[in-house]
Amino acid sequence: MRVELPGGVAAWAATDHATAQKVLGHEALTKDPAHWPDLNAGRIRDDWELIALVRGAAMLHEGGSEHRRLRQLVSTAFARAPIEALRPRIEQIAAELLDDLLATGTTGPVDLREHFAYPLPVRVICEVLGVPDTTVSELRHRFDRLVTPRKNASGEEDIRVAQMDIVSSLTALIEAKRSRPGDDLTTALIQARDESDRLSQRELVETLFLVLIAGHETTINSITNTAHALLQNPAVLTAVLQAEDSDAAWEAAVEEGLRYASPVRHALLRYAVKDVEIAGVTIARGEPVLASLAAAGRDTTRHENPDRFDVARSTRREHLAFGFGAHFCLGARLAKLETKIALRALFTRFPALALAEEPARLSSIPLQGYSTLPVRLQSRPVLPDPERGCPADAAPGDA
Repeated sequence: MRVELPGGVAAWAATDHATAQKVLGHEALTKDPAHWPDLNAGRIRDDWELIALVRGAAMLHEGGSEHRRLRQLVSTAFARAPIEALRPRIEQIAAELLDDLLATGTTGPVDLREHFAYPLPVRVICEVLGVPDTTVSELRHRFDRLVTPRKNASGEEDIRVAQMDIVSSLTALIEAKRSRPGDDLTTALIQARDESDRLSQRELVETLFLVLIAGHETTINSITNTAHALLQNPAVLTAVLQAEDSDAAWEAAVEEGLRYASPVRHALLRYAVKDVEIAGVTIARGEPVLASLAAAGRDTTRHENPDRFDVARSTRREHLAFGFGAHFCLGARLAKLETKIALRALFTRFPALALAEEPARLSSIPLQGYSTLPVRLQSRPVLPDPERGCPADAAPGDA
């Protein structure tokens, strides 16, 4: 279908599962914006609110051999064995954050996104990269400006300042890391730049930026979206908590959460390198196309009663939350592991967790999630102990 993006930019959108999958994997569609005539001719302004999502960021917007070259430089860090080796550390981080959450939320509502879903993936990806977790917090509002564009943005200078600040900070970080190398992904990327000349300085900065932002933004939404769905479906949550095979039950909850509410709403953008027909529609050479991952997850031809959150659904794994084809998300395995560990730890510690109020949704075209997720750690008050004549000892969630 034809859609209009902000600024009157026309594009095609694939909204069902089969068509979205074709768009994501079609050889005649590329993510390289060099194939978008409107951008190259200056008809897409530098202050367009989605410009940062369709230009730059190294491998994200490359195609063919260039994409494969850049992807190979980081793929080893996200292979099965290195990610599985992170499990104990992720569990430790989750436990530490829940201890902090308990201290924060004993007297009233606490924002689960701010105090748990956000810091967990930030700390993990910064450890993978070997950089301080303050790297993300210092640039947080700049990252947010790029992935959650405001309708009334102040204009070109606002976007350019955000981009320049990010580049400046990451360049300084690279220089600091160059003098203090370690056994981490940032050091490996610097070595690829300095010793083998396998990527340029610009590509080094953009790759670090991509891994940083992609390594936490989508996982935040995966955790909060699935937590919200479980809180809205207490019978499902109870079944997961009481399942004999806890690991399998939480894996099912994560997969269903990704289908039910994909953390990426729309995958932007791909461009036709030639005239091509997809699902009976002719896309002219140079026209932009997006894949609606959120809509694909609710496709009635793929999923029965798709608006129901059902962890026993046989098609729960048939989602496109991490894309498809050559650009399938490198961090998918890490994101799923983080989400599973986070949710299991959260609801095991606080089984009576409850929404304090309906959360506000993110105002974002590419992302789907909540800007806040206010919860109460105890859903029922602690009652007096009749034998002791004083409030009974009860951990939050057990009351």
